[in-house]
Amino acid sequence: MRGLAFLLALAPLFPPLAGLALFFVPWVRRLPLWGQALLALYGASLLLPALFAPEPLAWPLALFRFLYVLGLVGLGVALGRPERALGAWGVGLFLLYLTGFAATYWVLGDGAVGARLSHPFHSPVGFGFLGGLGLLLALHLRYPWPFRALLGLLGGAVLLLSGSRGGMLGFFVGGAAALLFRRRGLLALALGGGLLLAAFALNLPATERFFQAHLSGREGVWLAAYRVFQEHPWTGVGPYLLGERIGGVLFGDCFLFPLLEARGLTCPDWLRPWGGLWTFAHNHLLQALGEGGVFGAVGLLLLAGGFLAGAWGDGLLFGLLAAYLGMGMVDNPFSVPSPFRGEVFFLLGGMALARLEGGRAPLGLGLAGGVALLWSLPFLYLAARPEGPPPALRYLVVPDRGGAGAVALEGGEGYRLQVWLCAEGCRRLGWEWPAEGPVRFPLPEALEEGKRLVLVLFREGGLALRPAFLLEEEVGR
Repeated sequence: MRGLAFLLALAPLFPPLAGLALFFVPWVRRLPLWGQALLALYGASLLLPALFAPEPLAWPLALFRFLYVLGLVGLGVALGRPERALGAWGVGLFLLYLTGFAATYWVLGDGAVGARLSHPFHSPVGFGFLGGLGLLLALHLRYPWPFRALLGLLGGAVLLLSGSRGGMLGFFVGGAAALLFRRRGLLALALGGGLLLAAFALNLPATERFFQAHLSGREGVWLAAYRVFQEHPWTGVGPYLLGERIGGVLFGDCFLFPLLEARGLTCPDWLRPWGGLWTFAHNHLLQALGEGGVFGAVGLLLLAGGFLAGAWGDGLLFGLLAAYLGMGMVDNPFSVPSPFRGEVFFLLGGMALARLEGGRAPLGLGLAGGVALLWSLPFLYLAARPEGPPPALRYLVVPDRGGAGAVALEGGEGYRLQVWLCAEGCRRLGWEWPAEGPVRFPLPEALEEGKRLVLVLFREGGLALRPAFLLEEEVGR
C-alpha cells in the first residue's frame, strides 16, 4: 500500500497516473454486496440509455466511463483507510499549489497581482476548489504541525486568490457536513468566514468575485443543456457528447487552460473537433440529464447517495464527498477523466462503499434525494420567484450583410441580455449586456438562410435556468 500512497501523492502533478486505476477494477469484488449492487445499477444507468442514444459513439464511451469509474472505486478499496491515503494526497496537493504560484508568476509576471491564480492544467475555478480540499485535509488530518500549517495556509491562499466562488461553496458545504461528526467542521466554517473577510480587505479583482451575484454566463449553458434534455429525455446524447451540443456558449468551440492560452498556446487544428469533450453543463444534474436522460441522472444520484451513506459517521470522508457534491450545483468537479480532480471523488467513494452496510439503504435513498434537491436549488429558486411583466421589444435591427445589429427593449431595467445566433446549434454573439439601454451586437459577415436570432434575458443576480424573456427572429432570408 505504500507504493499506492506514493503514486497518489504524485498524481496531482502527473495526472496520467490515474490511468493505472483500470488495473484495479477486480477490487470492486471485495466490496459488500450492497456496494456491488449499487455499482451495477449505476452501470446500467450509463449503458442502457447509451444503447438508444442518437450518437453511435455513445455506447463505447459509456463503457469506458463505467470501467474507469469501477477502476477508481477499486483503487479506493485497495487504498484502505482514508487517513493514510488522503495524507499522501495532501502532500501532492501541497506541491501542486507551489507549482501553481510559480507558473502564474512565470506567465503573468507582475500582472499576476490583478489576475486570478491558476495552474497550467487547472482552471481558476478547479484550482480554487482543490485549495479548499487541501484546507479541509489540513484541518482534519494529523500531519506534523509545520506541514499542516503550510498546507492550510497555501490551500486557503489558493482558494482566496483564485476567486473561485464554486470552490468556496464546496468548502463551506464540506465544512458544514463534517460538523455532523467532528467539531473541526465548526473551525472550517470559521476559517471560511475569515477568508471572506480577507477577500473584502484585499479588494483585488480576484477576491471581489466572492461578492458578485452574477453567474458568469452559466445561465446560458444551463439553458442549452436543458434544451438537449428536452430533445432526448430518456436517452440523452451519450457520455462526453453533451459538450458538442452546448459548446461555444461560454467559450469557443475549443479552449485550453487560461495560463496556457496566456502564453499563446491555443487549440491546434487536430484538437478542435474534440473540443466538446471538456465542455460541461456547470451543474451535475443537467450534465447527467443531457448525457443519459432521466435514467442516467437517477443512477448518478443513487451512486452519490450510496457514497454518502457509506461515509456516514466519518467526518473527513463525508465532508470531502459533500464538498464535491456541493460544488456540483454550479460546476462539474467530478467529471472524469480530469487533471486528477474528479478522480478523487470516486476514490473517496470506493473507501465509503467498503463501509456500506445493507441497513443503510434508506439512508442512501434519503441522501440521494438531498443531493437532487441541492443540485436543483438554482432552478427551484427561479420557479419560486414572482415574475413581473416581461420587457417589450422596441426595435431590432439586423442588416442582411452582417456586421453589427442593434436591439432596444422597453422595461429592460434589472435584466441582462444575451444574443444568440442559431441554426442546428447555437452560439452566443459577444458576451452579455445590461438591457436597460440600446445594445449593439456583432454579426457574421454573411448571414445564411435559415438562421435564427434568439434574444435571452435573465434577471440580474438571479440563479436561473429558464429565461425571463425570450424572443426568436428569423434572419438571413
